[in-house]
Amino acid sequence: MNIIVNRIEAVQQRALLLQQRASTLPVHPELLAQALNDLSLVLEELRTAHEELIQQNNALADYRQQLETERHRYQDLFNLAPDGYLVSDAKGVIQAGNVAIAALLHLSQESLVGKPMVLFLPVKKRRAFYALLAQINHPTQSLPIKTWETQIVPREGAAIDVAITVSISSESGEARLRWLVRDITAKKQTEAKIHRQAFYDQLTGLPNRAFLDIYLPKVLAQGDRQQNQVAVAFLDLDKFKDINDSLGHGVGDQLLHQVAQRLTHCLRKEDLLVRWGGDEFILVISRLTATESVERTCDRILESLQLAFAIDNHQLHIGTSIGIALFPQNGTDPTTLLRHSDHALYQAKNQGRNTYRFYQA
Repeated sequence: MNIIVNRIEAVQQRALLLQQRASTLPVHPELLAQALNDLSLVLEELRTAHEELIQQNNALADYRQQLETERHRYQDLFNLAPDGYLVSDAKGVIQAGNVAIAALLHLSQESLVGKPMVLFLPVKKRRAFYALLAQINHPTQSLPIKTWETQIVPREGAAIDVAITVSISSESGEARLRWLVRDITAKKQTEAKIHRQAFYDQLTGLPNRAFLDIYLPKVLAQGDRQQNQVAVAFLDLDKFKDINDSLGHGVGDQLLHQVAQRLTHCLRKEDLLVRWGGDEFILVISRLTATESVERTCDRILESLQLAFAIDNHQLHIGTSIGIALFPQNGTDPTTLLRHSDHALYQAKNQGRNTYRFYQA
């Protein structure tokens, strides 16, 4: 563009020079011929400049059309993206949101604009969000692309598990945050299902051996730090095999399920009941200051099993024998305590069943 302006200025100077020559008297034929030739050159220069301006205007119009096409394409990708997408300023105030995030939050796209993102986070998650914004706005640090799992709270309904990825860019000297919000509800449900299958008994819903292997060492370590006792009790149902063999595994499974429910109601929140396998259970009673509380728990268990179990028009009676080992008196590791509680269980069975015994060497 500057080249054309310079050429027009040069043409203007030559036109002024022609005007001066034309005003000179008398007019010489050779001077007139030279003036006409210069005028023809000036007109040619103007025509060329005009054509170049037209070409540049056409090129500019094409470029604008390309920009508009790209803008529409970006807007389509923005709105058709399956994951939620937000743009905010450095303070977390929303400037734009796509269709997916609007649907996730049960709001219109227009109503998202101008709202702080923190409004859509659970209260317990907001501190971490403010910490992130503080890191973003710190002048001496740069923020890499960061992803973390959290929850968002829509206008209606329960909180939704999401994975959020945030990146930062600069536009006209101002920071812009771009938030990719992915619904991971299905992923969380799958993880929970796998965890439950790995650590919980499918029949009774109780924790299983794998869970106990992780839980018991932690409880013993806590008891050691706090100087508290821990009781590990081995429970074996009396007469269960006779019922299971005579009435079938279907009745036996229902009986185990009801027994697990009754046992659970006899325990404190901090106690753990595990299905060891078959008709055997493990009970872990933590934070003990005296063995009397173990005895009271065992008494409640024996009493709860005295009532008949009504299953498929059968009135079934069952009891349990319980063997108890104490930490740290009878052992300081899970293997020793389980072995000693199993030994105490057989002492209880040998002494009449439907009772409990503490381990004795």
